[in-house]
Amino acid sequence: MSVSVLKLLNQAGWNCKLSHEGVAILAPTKQDAIHLAQSYGYALSETAAKIKGKVRIEWKRCKQPIEFYEWMASQKPNVSAETTKPFLPVGGEVFCSQLHLPVELLRRMVAAAENERPVSIVRQDNHKQIIVNKPMSEMLQTSPEIATQRTMSRFWLPEDLLQLEQRLRNESRFTWTYSGGLNEQTWAILTTEFEAFEIEGIWYRQGTCLATPQPVPIPPEAFAPA
Repeated sequence: MSVSVLKLLNQAGWNCKLSHEGVAILAPTKQDAIHLAQSYGYALSETAAKIKGKVRIEWKRCKQPIEFYEWMASQKPNVSAETTKPFLPVGGEVFCSQLHLPVELLRRMVAAAENERPVSIVRQDNHKQIIVNKPMSEMLQTSPEIATQRTMSRFWLPEDLLQLEQRLRNESRFTWTYSGGLNEQTWAILTTEFEAFEIEGIWYRQGTCLATPQPVPIPPEAFAPA
């Protein structure tokens, strides 16, 4: 483990234990845990590789710990890096295909892991769905590996996607009922709360499904090329 991480863990309020699974770190607060993961994620994944286990970060009343695995050490951090493997840092409850995670995006991942409703986050510049939680993956009937690589423009009707983008420019948060694709075989009526937000110059949209999808026939114009 790096000297910087060890210095941090030696501060008051931190605790660190070894087990057969790997290293368990107890942070003073949730904010401290997120800061550690965001600042030293690659070093923690290197530690996981060295011990052939995992590094788990928890905090008081933690519902889903942040975890780093051995395979993550093979992926050098990069501002725009996107990986074909799912990034699974939050107890297998949320999945991400983008290795570089600014602290605000990591906070949203932790919140998504704790949310019982289906949640996804999409980059607005390329329409890539980069984050889904377990309920969203189950709702889409799609594996996290595929769901977090999906170009979402294909799963919208063109006129609805245009309206969505217009509303996101004018409203930071709203609820909308529309039709869209859950997967290549299923189209449904969806009611979703959308939220637009910006992190490090990149705009994202977060969608939280508020009702059970109602399957409908697939429209002829559906699944247009991205």
